[in-house]
Amino acid sequence: MTQNAPTTFNAIVERIRTQKTMLLPAVAISAFALVGYAAADRQAPVIHSNKIVVPYGTKLNASDFEITDNRDNLDIMDVSIKSESYEAKQLGTYSVTVSVTDTFKNTTHKEVEVQVIDNEAPVIAAREDGGYIIDVEANGSNNLLDYVKATDNVDGDVSDFITFEGGIDTTVIGEQKVVASVEDNAGNKTKKTLSFNIKDSIAPVLTQKTQSFDVNYGDTFNPADYFDVSDNFDPSPVLTVKGDIDTKKLNSEQKATIIATDNSGNETKQECTFNIKDIKGPEIKLNTNKVSITEGTSVNWRSLIISAIDNLDGDLTKYVGISGNVDVNNEGNYTATYTATDKTGNTTVVNIPVEVKSRNAALIQTALGKIGCRYRMGAVGPNVFDCSSFTRWVYRQNGRSLSGTAAVQYNTTQRVDRNALKPGDLVFFKNTYKKGISHVGIYLGGGRFVHAANEKKGVITSSLGESYYAAHYAGGGRV
Repeated sequence: MTQNAPTTFNAIVERIRTQKTMLLPAVAISAFALVGYAAADRQAPVIHSNKIVVPYGTKLNASDFEITDNRDNLDIMDVSIKSESYEAKQLGTYSVTVSVTDTFKNTTHKEVEVQVIDNEAPVIAAREDGGYIIDVEANGSNNLLDYVKATDNVDGDVSDFITFEGGIDTTVIGEQKVVASVEDNAGNKTKKTLSFNIKDSIAPVLTQKTQSFDVNYGDTFNPADYFDVSDNFDPSPVLTVKGDIDTKKLNSEQKATIIATDNSGNETKQECTFNIKDIKGPEIKLNTNKVSITEGTSVNWRSLIISAIDNLDGDLTKYVGISGNVDVNNEGNYTATYTATDKTGNTTVVNIPVEVKSRNAALIQTALGKIGCRYRMGAVGPNVFDCSSFTRWVYRQNGRSLSGTAAVQYNTTQRVDRNALKPGDLVFFKNTYKKGISHVGIYLGGGRFVHAANEKKGVITSSLGESYYAAHYAGGGRV
């Protein structure tokens, strides 16, 4: 403003008066006020901040700085913030230019230092829902990191740095508490008490055991005949049946629901249609599950049958068939077969093993028990023998009749080809110390025999393949 301003104002007033207008007072007052107000504000805003500290991720705005003005509030002033380097998501210190203009166009510029810091602690939470109460399935993993995570605004996933006070046991149902702690690279720490709810929410599994749901007429219905049941936690889930199955209604179809329930109350259900049929043969009961006899023993095979009972046809004992290839006169292992068939055509077969033991087994053991005894011509035992007294003594100890010299024994026994010899048979030799049959032993099998050899060797075992005995072999004999 200059000193000519009042003169100008008076000229305006005079003009208005000349025009006799009613607006004179208002115009005069307004003009005066405007001129006076404009003349009063020449003061620019003040930026007080030299350095500010802001959290990571802050987008700078006017309120982050301390700015005042003699007349205007901050919200009506024009504030601009410029920087070529400022990164809100990069820790560090930056220089920014702050410019402020008030409503009267008074402007202030200032360089301000801005430091971006991380002052936010990591967050610990459940991996699934982000809460602090964590559901864990029974018999699940005991590794806490499978259920807990930690994230940081700057460092991202810091789960690997979580430490725990305590642990969990997923074999125990119920609430278990664990304290989790974690620290980010800026030193911000978090500590949380987490509650783990160990629960069994998985229902048992029903596995069908049979291709069909056929139920034998008259049998007690048991769902375990048709299903196996298993559970993730309960070792013994229970099978129950909803619905009545009457197994006395032949050729009927009956519906029922099979239910598997564990200790936690979880259920699995399967609706089934069961068919009542005659599907089993008679039940054969024998008084033994194995027959062991000695060669030459006769057996009453039918006497081994206790009963053969059919669910529909009743007693079929007398109709049981008996078959097999048992040779009671020859040592070996055989099978006896019992068969029963009902009117529906259902057949039951029971096989029992039959062992035919050599009648000479005990005899062989008696003979082998005398190895090492002395030899003397004419001795009759029990500890000193010649060849024929040895065979006589062994046979008699086992209730078998045998007498005379080697020659007599040869003449009174049944001839046996060498390839047909059995353990316990006699083997004869000729022209050993005299002409004719002059030596005898007891065959052991595998080409070997036991005998009272001579005064030098006593009772020993030898081989028919030895050159001496092969040259003097006369034949085999059987009592």
